[in-house]
Amino acid sequence: MPKRRRDEKAEEETKRRSDLSTSGQQISADMPSAKEQGVDSHPPATASNSLAPILRVITGSYEHQLLCLSLTTGISAFSSKRAEDAGSSDANFFTPIFHFTPHTASIRTIAHAKRYLVTGGNDEHIRLYDLQKRKEIGTLMFHEGSVTCLEFVSPAVGEDEDRSAGGNGKWLISGAEDGKVLVWRTKDWEVLADMKGHKGAVNDISVHPSGKIALSVGRDRTLRLWNLMTAKNASVLKLTGGEAIQVAWSTKGDRYAVGWERKIAIYDMSAKPLSSIEVKSPLYRLRYASLNETDGEQGQAEYLVTSDSTGSITFRDTASASEDDIPIAFELKAHTSRVKDFDFYTRAAPSVLGPDGKDAKADTATFMSSVSSDGKIVIWNLNAREPIAVYQTNERLNCCTLVAEEVEKYETKKRVDDAEQSEYESE
Repeated sequence: MPKRRRDEKAEEETKRRSDLSTSGQQISADMPSAKEQGVDSHPPATASNSLAPILRVITGSYEHQLLCLSLTTGISAFSSKRAEDAGSSDANFFTPIFHFTPHTASIRTIAHAKRYLVTGGNDEHIRLYDLQKRKEIGTLMFHEGSVTCLEFVSPAVGEDEDRSAGGNGKWLISGAEDGKVLVWRTKDWEVLADMKGHKGAVNDISVHPSGKIALSVGRDRTLRLWNLMTAKNASVLKLTGGEAIQVAWSTKGDRYAVGWERKIAIYDMSAKPLSSIEVKSPLYRLRYASLNETDGEQGQAEYLVTSDSTGSITFRDTASASEDDIPIAFELKAHTSRVKDFDFYTRAAPSVLGPDGKDAKADTATFMSSVSSDGKIVIWNLNAREPIAVYQTNERLNCCTLVAEEVEKYETKKRVDDAEQSEYESE
């Protein structure tokens, strides 16, 4: 058995908050009122505008809080036209799902794969949750340092698999300030591999779209390529220019980007530099995304997306990148301070939003959530490049993920054999 329950940490767990101190306890909504939050949580729906919940956003904060909100919108949220141009009168609103304190220190990172949600924090713990049953199912205690990054691995993802919904999550990779990169089997939450190599904190991890390899960057100023099939360090690239803080594979997996505090570089599969630029404001988050074209052309364009200390989220056109430039396609700004994290989610409109009873599923949109130290959660319609909902938490937010609204619905649940039940769930 892995050292998941060291004596001193077990004692710490038993002394934690009394309301959610045991595995398997239900998570309930514990939210300030809509009036206290300054948010109209339940505006009346009009006869001409059908409304439906479309997604859930989950965020972790510096204050140790984990918050989940459901967003309800009308059909205009899926439009490629800006709200004023479309003449929309939809009243989008949030509904609290849960809000509680699972960690004893700041929540640093979050990830999900269908029914499972995981969070990592400065308390060195990885907390596990079942979103279908809306309950905590356990704690992983193997790392001996703050948990800095979590990412699920989905082997052999098919064409019909929705990556933005977290994939199938057969394995979980975690990185921490102890320099370890761990591979967990989600069937029973056993450690399959302890991949050693970094000589300092692991700052970020990115899994290749194939699920077979992964990249990590750390405080030791190295970029490491991991073979997830053998759990071995395949190669090491010593980075110049200081400590890299972010790394991300492109959506096609044919290149990757590395981010420093004030620099971004793109490399090909042979680690040859393709582009390199300096940025004016400190970088916080870096990811690739494919979005629908907005100029009337069919197809999708790939963007390198970054957030910084000014509150801006910048989308750079990778197709037009040169050796010394990655041109800015557009920028979004709704925050007043550093944007710590963002996430993407693509879905079709619920059929109930169709006009006059017609099916609305032909309308598909990509949404983005962004969170900031200013306390705001902003949901963006990237088809129209505009925010559609804002929620003020009055907390310093560190990380976020978007989850399908249907995660709790009966028809989405799968029967799981007893042998595949989590040992924590069965306790």
